[in-house]
Amino acid sequence: MSTNSVSPAAFLVANQAKVVARLTDKYSTERKLEFDKLNEPVLWAKNVDDINLLVKMFMLDENIKVDFLSDLTAYDNEDGEDGDKRFVLVYQLYSLELHTRIRLKCLVGLTEQANTITDLFLGANWLEREVYDMYGITFKKHPNLRRILMDERFSGFPLRKEYPIKQRQPFNDNIRLHMGANPLQVNTHTPQEEK
Repeated sequence: MSTNSVSPAAFLVANQAKVVARLTDKYSTERKLEFDKLNEPVLWAKNVDDINLLVKMFMLDENIKVDFLSDLTAYDNEDGEDGDKRFVLVYQLYSLELHTRIRLKCLVGLTEQANTITDLFLGANWLEREVYDMYGITFKKHPNLRRILMDERFSGFPLRKEYPIKQRQPFNDNIRLHMGANPLQVNTHTPQEEK
């Protein structure tokens, strides 16, 4: 091994320091920058429109080079601990070249719409549908915003804090299902199919 080669750990530390310096110098003048327990940066967007701008800028910025959306989720901020709006959207961004992560957070009001980022990351399609399904946060210009985890007949949003933990919504027209040693025989044919 030559003396000029850099260890992978040193490479990652140098890249993370470069990303943090860039976030501090260019992006955190009007935005809150904090760090999580792993010392990875968390940047708070000013509003829902700022998210799209930041993601595009991170993709074009040679010092950050974001090119992958690891995750998109939300949490209920009903207690107001993180700000004055009801929800917080969380975007986990990653650079495959630099092996660095950036987390973007944004406050979203109860009736406020976020902007879709499906034009930037195709994987955001299902992630935004999941956020809609669990919290009721809608995304402007989403190509197919509908439930993805819950039944279409389900009413409410199960990860909101006011949703009762033990509430169930049985549907009378569900097919009976029995898993066990002696499975039930279920006739799935309808009279129309037999004609």
